[in-house]
Amino acid sequence: MDGFDRYFESLVGSWEALVVPHPSARVVRGDGFAGCRHPNAVFNNAVVLVPHAVRSAQRLFDDADPFALWCRGDDIETAAALDSAGFRRDVTTHPMRCNLVDADLPVNSMPVLGDVDLARIAELNGLPGDVLVGVPGARGFATSGFEAGLVLIEVGSDVNVSFVATRHDARRHGLAAAVTTAALRDALQLGSTTASLQATPMAEGLYAKLGFAPVARIQEWLPP
Repeated sequence: MDGFDRYFESLVGSWEALVVPHPSARVVRGDGFAGCRHPNAVFNNAVVLVPHAVRSAQRLFDDADPFALWCRGDDIETAAALDSAGFRRDVTTHPMRCNLVDADLPVNSMPVLGDVDLARIAELNGLPGDVLVGVPGARGFATSGFEAGLVLIEVGSDVNVSFVATRHDARRHGLAAAVTTAALRDALQLGSTTASLQATPMAEGLYAKLGFAPVARIQEWLPP
């Protein structure tokens, strides 16, 4: 598998963990796509890998609003199929991966707490507290005052880094970098060998300094 394939498996594996506490949620691995349908609409996403899968991915979200379909930024044919179906381009993000064994992860001078209450990390992201409670393999990390935090979800030997957030009044002080570094060091000590995440263009530089490298560009598409 190439870098994107490994990222894709980490992403879908994290979705499969996220739906466990929610009986009405489900993840579908279909022909040429994988998607997550969840009672909280923020998780209603599918990655479409081939043009013919657009309709199947769309049907996963019948009566769900909102939702988004994603495709690789260099996949011209799938993009054309999404455009023909009436979808419109929205934001782009950058899947990134890191080999933890070779990464330079300095020891923080800033205290970071591990195995924190996942409900507080959800709330830091503006989500209901019960969204993350009971997710298997999920661990929360945060600064001592919960100014910044994130969640790691174990997917085999990989950890998926998600729900990275910093309180608005505490931004631009390196808190997210400190939490991410501490979380990755902890994951490495517990046996994880790689990490995956999906970064906004603004955050890509932060993660690159920690050893992450982009493996693709993802284009998000919103329905008609």
